[in-house]
Order: sequence, then structure tokens, then C-alpha cells
Amino acid sequence: MVEAEVRSAYFGDLSSSTTKLKQIITGVTFFLSSGAAATLIGKLPAAVPVVLSILAAVATAYSIAVGLDGRIKTLTKLHAEWNHLSADYERLWTHWSDEDAEETFDSLIRRASDASEIALEMPNDPKRLDKWRTTVYSRFKEEAKPHEPKPVAPQSIASAS
Repeated sequence: MVEAEVRSAYFGDLSSSTTKLKQIITGVTFFLSSGAAATLIGKLPAAVPVVLSILAAVATAYSIAVGLDGRIKTLTKLHAEWNHLSADYERLWTHWSDEDAEETFDSLIRRASDASEIALEMPNDPKRLDKWRTTVYSRFKEEAKPHEPKPVAPQSIASAS
């Protein structure tokens, strides 16, 4: 249950950062291939336009080669699936005695296995995963802390009588 939430946050974060990278690559490529860039670059030494056009070509080739669009789509789907799994695990946690609880659990295990298989093709970022594991587990630790009674102010003997 908790690990499903960790994975949901992790894949959401990966999706977001990959989307930002794609936007930066697209923006830089569009700018470098625009007339405004050509005007600015035209006044610079001859090597600068060549280097910048090579950079634009490399950025575009990288985006295509690693399939950033497809990766973003898959990461978003993984985030959504793990988010649904997390909610379904929580629902099962509160309905563990239902007649179909065992079937529901088996279904969740299969769905988690399928999502994990798809995730094998995605980048692995252990530091990012640890960040989300720490964040999610700390939330559950806070919820699990016993509630201590508030201290009661001592009453004076005179007011008690």
C-alpha cells in the first residue's frame, strides 16, 4: 500500500521532469532555428552559428533517439496506475473482511506486477525514489504516532473545594 504511493509519486516526478526537459529542448531548438536567432548569431564570429546549429541538431536527435514523447506517456501512465493501486490497496485495507477481499488482493498483485514490468523500460533514479520513499513513509509515521493526552493543568486545593 505504502510502496504503491511511493511509486506513484516517483513516476509522477519523473514524468514531470522529463516533460520539462522536452519543453526546454523544444524551446531551444525553435529559438535556434528562428530568424531572430539568425539575426543575433549573424553578428557573432563564424564559428558560433555552426556550434549553435550543431547543438540544436544534437538536442533534437537526443529527443528523438530516447523517445522523450513516448517516455513521458509511459511515465504518466505508470503514475496513474500506481496511484489507482494505492487507492485500491487502501480500500482493501478497510474492507479486508469482505467476501471478495482475496480476489481483490490477487487482482492488485497482478496489476502491480504488470506495472512493475512496464517500469523496467524506464530510467532508474535511486536518489529520487529514496526521496519519495522518505516523504511517504514519514507521512505514515506521523499518522501512526499514538495520540498522547493533553496535560491537564493542576487545580488548586481551594478551587477544588
